Amino acid sequence: MNESDPQTPLVQRPNASAKRVECQFFWWTAAAIAIFVLIGFSRTYYFRSLFTMPDLSVFLHIHAAVMSGWIVLYLVQTTLVSARRVAAHRTLGTFGAGYAVLVVALGSTATVLAAHREVQGHTTFVYPTLIVLSLELTQMFLFAGLVAISIWVRRRPDYHKRLLLLATLLMLPNVFARLLVNVHSNLPILGIWTSLVAGLVVIDCIRGRKLHPAFAIGAAVVVLSMYLAYFVGITPLWQHAAARIVGALG
Repeated sequence: MNESDPQTPLVQRPNASAKRVECQFFWWTAAAIAIFVLIGFSRTYYFRSLFTMPDLSVFLHIHAAVMSGWIVLYLVQTTLVSARRVAAHRTLGTFGAGYAVLVVALGSTATVLAAHREVQGHTTFVYPTLIVLSLELTQMFLFAGLVAISIWVRRRPDYHKRLLLLATLLMLPNVFARLLVNVHSNLPILGIWTSLVAGLVVIDCIRGRKLHPAFAIGAAVVVLSMYLAYFVGITPLWQHAAARIVGALG
């Protein structure tokens, strides 16, 4: 067998092995995200019947179901790629593009309605809720941008999959906020989330022996934007303006 022949297994095996390891990295990350979400929202949504929790409105049920659906969709898509079902992955991706619009619409509406409720009720939670409003609107903006760019570069799978992972990771601060029930500041939550994002980037860098541009730029933009949203959210200017805007709704 000619070792210089590009069709020989000796040439193809390392590349195939690297792709298999990469697929496993993204699949296990997707599975871990799904587990985090399941545990984080177990008391307030998935297994709420086992705990003494207040009833949820129809809108919140729909919101939670749609957000959960994205996590399931992301796991299914990574599973299809790992199983080399590329055609099915692309077909489902068309549905996913429309589904992402629904995620942004419901996610933005939910955080605005929550802020409206606190402002209208003049509760003691107005200040932290308006900080969360700044954070979650930024999350939805970043999510929309990352998904849109990932669709645009879908013919470059290495960029596509990393941008979608970053978009999905943007949902995890909400999970950590429910896991860390005794933490009453968003900064520690952002710190844990940032560590997770950085850890995944480092693992991918070590695994691939290089820092991928989608992670280098994307992760930096996402993390810095979230911290900026927090520090904007605590300013009197944001608190006053946001309270007037959401308080005037409906």
